[in-house]
Amino acid sequence: MLLRDWPTPTSKTRLAAIEACLAVIRGEKPPRVARQAFIVAAKDARILLGEQI
Repeated sequence: MLLRDWPTPTSKTRLAAIEACLAVIRGEKPPRVARQAFIVAAKDARILLGEQI
């Protein structure tokens, strides 16, 4: 979702979320960091559906 279908592709919060996800994949950060960055970016893009998990 972050890489292809994001409504605001040049958003700073989107880029930060991508960087956070990559850091988690590389083992540099815990998964919660990527999740939080994704939530911030989704709120910024106005596509967050809500906390359903």
